[in-house]
Amino acid sequence: MPTTPAKLTAEIEKGKLPAMILVGGNNEFLVEHAFVAIRDALLTKNPGLSVENFGEVADLTVVIDAYRTFSLFARPRLLVVPEINAFISRKELLATYEKAVGDWKSAKTDRKRDSALAKFLHTLGLAGLDTDSTESEIARGLGVEATQTLSDMLAIAKAGGKRASRGESDAALLAEAANNGGAPATTLLMKTGAMPEASATIEAIDRAGAVVVCDLSRDKVPTVLDRVIREVEEESGATFDAAAVTAMRQRLGIERMLADKFSKEIPDIRLFLNEAMRLATYAGEGKRVTAAIVGQEIAEVAGGARFEFASLVTEGKPVEAIAKLRDLVAQSRRDDASIPAEVAFGRFIFPLADELRQMLAIQSFCRQRGIDAKRGVPYPTFKDSLADDINAYLVENGISKQRAHPFPLHKRFEASRRYREQQLVDALAELARLEVSRKSGGTAAELGLEMAVLRLGTK
Repeated sequence: MPTTPAKLTAEIEKGKLPAMILVGGNNEFLVEHAFVAIRDALLTKNPGLSVENFGEVADLTVVIDAYRTFSLFARPRLLVVPEINAFISRKELLATYEKAVGDWKSAKTDRKRDSALAKFLHTLGLAGLDTDSTESEIARGLGVEATQTLSDMLAIAKAGGKRASRGESDAALLAEAANNGGAPATTLLMKTGAMPEASATIEAIDRAGAVVVCDLSRDKVPTVLDRVIREVEEESGATFDAAAVTAMRQRLGIERMLADKFSKEIPDIRLFLNEAMRLATYAGEGKRVTAAIVGQEIAEVAGGARFEFASLVTEGKPVEAIAKLRDLVAQSRRDDASIPAEVAFGRFIFPLADELRQMLAIQSFCRQRGIDAKRGVPYPTFKDSLADDINAYLVENGISKQRAHPFPLHKRFEASRRYREQQLVDALAELARLEVSRKSGGTAAELGLEMAVLRLGTK
C-alpha cells in the first residue's frame, strides 16, 4: 500500500531501507519536498552511501543496468532519478492477460493455441516476469488468481523452451527490475508526477519497496501553507505576523480560490513559497514581515473563475466585468509570463459566448413550457421546481456538458430576463467575428472584447 513521507522517513531512521522508492503525486511542490526529505533521510542514516545521480532525461536502460550491477567495493549505493514516467495500467495488463486466457480456452487448432501462448508471453514481458518464475509469482505479478489455465499455459511454455517477450518500453524495464530485484545494498530513488490509478508498474514497485503519494486536496491547503511559512522562517531567520500571512493569502487570490465552492482548483503552493522567501529576504534576518510589507510588495489580484466574468457581463455590470477581465488576465500572466496578452484576453471569448448560448437556451425552454421569462422567480422556488428541468434541457440539447449548480443557473436565468432573443444572437455573432478577426491580424482581443462587453452592458 502507498505510504506517506513521514512514515517512510520513520522506517528509514529505524534502518529499514527499501530497494525501490517512487515518490509522486498531483502537487509538484509536495512531491519535490518529500523527494528531498527522503533522500536526506537515507544519507543521514547511511553516511557511507555511494550516491549516483541521473539526469532528468537519463536512459532508463542505463539506470536499470546500474541498479542490477554489484558494487565493486561492496559499498551501499543510492541511485537518484529525478524524473521518470513509466507505467503500465492495470486495465491494459489485465485485458491482455484475459485475452490470452480466453483464446487458450476457446482454441480448437494449434495455430490459435500458439497465438494465445504468444499473448501470454507478451503479458509476462509487460509485467517484467518470465517463464522461469513460479506460478504463484506470476499470478501475484499480474494481480490475478492462479488458475488451471495459467498452469497449463506456463507448462506448455516451459516445455517448449519459450521465454517472455521482452517489452521495449520503460514500463516493462521498470516492472521487471521491481519483480526481479537489483544488486544487494542498492536503493533506487525515483520521482514522478501524478500517479495513474491501478498501475501495474506502480504496484510492482510497491511490492518491491515503497511508493510515496503526495496528493494535495483543497481542504489540506491551509495546513501546507502554514508549514511553508514555518520552513521559510527557519531558513531565513525572519518571522511572519499572522496578519501578514492572511494578507498574502488574500492578495495572491488563495482565499478567493478556496472560498469558491464551485471550483476544484488548487492554489499554486510554489508561488506562495516564492513570495514568502522574497518577503523574508526583504525584511532581513531577525526582522518581522508585517501586513504593511505585504501590501507594499505584493500587488493584489482579485481574480476569479471565468464564469464570474461572463456573469458580470450578462448581469449588466460592464465596468465591473472589464475590471474582472483585466484582473484575470493579470493573474494568468503572473502565473506564466510567457503568455502573450492577445492569447490571455482571447481565452475569455468562448466563456462569454457559452454564457450567451445558455441564456438563449433558457429563453427557448421558457417558451416551450409557457413560462413568462420576464417575471422573476425566487431562488428557493427556482431550485425546487425549475433547476432540474433546465439542467436536463441544456445537457440533452448539447448546450452544456454537465449539470450546473442551481445557484449559478438561477443567476443565468435572471440575467436572461434582461435581453431579447435577437440581442443575444447579435452579441454571439459579434463574438464570432471578433474571434475570426483577432486570428487574422484584425481587431485585438482586448479591444474587441471590452467593446463587446460595453455594448452588452448598455442594452
